[in-house]
Amino acid sequence: MKNFGRNCIIAFLMVLAIYQTGELWFGDFSDHNFFFFNDDRNAIYSKNVDYTLDRLIINLGENKVICKGESLKDYTDVFDEGIILALSKGAVVENKNVLDWESILQNRAIIYEYDFLIDGKDLKEIFGVSGDNYASIPKYDKIIISPRVDSSFMRVIFLNSKENTSVFVEIKSNNVIGKIYEACSSFSESEEDIYYISSVENGFDVFKGNIFLPQSKGDIYSYNVIEPHYISNMIEENANLFFENAVIKNYSKNNDNYSFSDETTVVKLYENNVFEYFNYNVKSKKENSFLENYNTAINIIKRDRFVTNEIYLCDYKVEDGKYKFYFNYKINNLPIIPSSEIKESTGMSSFIEVVTSNGSVDNYKKYGCRYTISEKNVLEAKVDFISAIDKVYEGIDQRERKERVIDDMKLVYVASERSFGLKWIFEINGNTFVIDTEGR
Repeated sequence: MKNFGRNCIIAFLMVLAIYQTGELWFGDFSDHNFFFFNDDRNAIYSKNVDYTLDRLIINLGENKVICKGESLKDYTDVFDEGIILALSKGAVVENKNVLDWESILQNRAIIYEYDFLIDGKDLKEIFGVSGDNYASIPKYDKIIISPRVDSSFMRVIFLNSKENTSVFVEIKSNNVIGKIYEACSSFSESEEDIYYISSVENGFDVFKGNIFLPQSKGDIYSYNVIEPHYISNMIEENANLFFENAVIKNYSKNNDNYSFSDETTVVKLYENNVFEYFNYNVKSKKENSFLENYNTAINIIKRDRFVTNEIYLCDYKVEDGKYKFYFNYKINNLPIIPSSEIKESTGMSSFIEVVTSNGSVDNYKKYGCRYTISEKNVLEAKVDFISAIDKVYEGIDQRERKERVIDDMKLVYVASERSFGLKWIFEINGNTFVIDTEGR
């Protein structure tokens, strides 16, 4: 009798296991997508949101500014807490005046700087906040956190630097404010070869707004160049990452173009070093929010172990329910962007492009190259930002200079097919100007 009961239990568990396996694979087949992700929302934020940031800027006062471009998650937890607090419990104040940067920079300030405009409505998901303060915030590309030392007051500013408009969210008397203020202290001992100054504080009126300008501690900044490494000798190994069962995939080659496929997936490597994944799985309708799709884009990049450089989101677009995310790389706390030659040869405006909808990847495309810091090859950046401005303005009529203010200026690595170094990038009236730091 005991054996009969035990056998019944074993049989029941076997049937249950078979049923659950069937539900997993066939109960909602349209969701069975190798690159479908549906993580817990709080986990999504904590893992991935920092990839939206171009850089984190800490103003310590006395004209000392620290900029971080890499490993931002190591620094942002407590600052995120302040943003969440303001959005959940703060008071929204409309600022009808031009933002007073001089006043802001008299005290400690933490600045989240993005390379694109973000809709205020997406703040609810991105920061996982309650309340409805986010509904009062229009598009922004900078978040400025300004805490008082005595924890009595903090202002969080959402700034649209393109239109020079801003909204304040203010919070009073909270211990988080003191934590944020003290967290800035850890940056005061940071020793960097490059530091930053504010264009407004230093009276540089050639800029449209406030720009943080990099300077070298020495007369000439010496640095190691960046080396490119192509994946062309690991084509199939990279392609296998995108198949549930790589053994049964089909393979073909036409000249220097490679193609791998099965019933729902196609992976191609073109002769211009562009690697592309297509997903043809049928989808069920899932939430089609910014966060759901952004998280999906980040996770497919994380699955691709041949992407070894730190990424950041440099732009995104939404058309006909599809999100298209554009990513570039960072190294040495500075961005790497593709040169005009790479953009032209690949037809891509960034190193990685991901198209998603309903939390699933439709298309993933990357320039098949990774970048490392050279151990031996050293260059000297001889052209500082003042000399670079002079070079940009060469040949421009003196009367036109007042009209041609500089919208933005950055120090970046501009990738080429061989080793490469730093350049100044200017944005003026919708036009881009590139100045080599070596003075060539």
